[in-house]
Amino acid sequence: MKKIILTIIPILIFLGCSTEGDLKIINKTNHNIYFTVKGTDYILEGATRTDYPSKTITLDSGKKFLFFEGDGKKVNLLLEGETFMMQHADNNGVGTGEFVTETEVTIKPDETTKIYTWPATHASVKVINNSGKDIVNFFYYTSYDQTLVFMTDDIPDGETYYYRLNYATNQDWFYYWFKIVYDDFTEQTFGGTDAALYLDEQFLIDLVMGE
Repeated sequence: MKKIILTIIPILIFLGCSTEGDLKIINKTNHNIYFTVKGTDYILEGATRTDYPSKTITLDSGKKFLFFEGDGKKVNLLLEGETFMMQHADNNGVGTGEFVTETEVTIKPDETTKIYTWPATHASVKVINNSGKDIVNFFYYTSYDQTLVFMTDDIPDGETYYYRLNYATNQDWFYYWFKIVYDDFTEQTFGGTDAALYLDEQFLIDLVMGE
């Protein structure tokens, strides 16, 4: 009997058992956040005055060997928002303006790793296309530069599209114009002084058939 016990214990030590930890994403921006973990896509709506939407996902955090837990397990995270992007920071924690959409996070056993999408980094424009027509070109230009800037040539009827933009400040005030070209070659223009977009603001173009 003793021989059997002595044989089993080393096997248990070697194999260990799986542990789990949580990843919690909290959206503090005013607009949607999109992220992907382990091949599954998630959407978090924008914050309100009383609520920061969040999503908690339980993930494998590595092996535990008897009384010894590992340092956790790294997981790839794709994360971006309609007015938010992750960015590298300097030694003082100040953003460098070098933006990324992918990073690695460490999931530790029996712990919750929290990620807050704040501060916002951009303004944005969003098109909800229920016009009954496909959009085949979408451009913007600004009050200080009339050059058309291409955003996309593919917003099918029934689809939604967003594009992050530079934001205005009191010291650098400007506004946007947006130009839509449909598949029947008709055009519409939106924007003007009501599209002076500050940080974390969005210009919404909600297209409805017949309007």
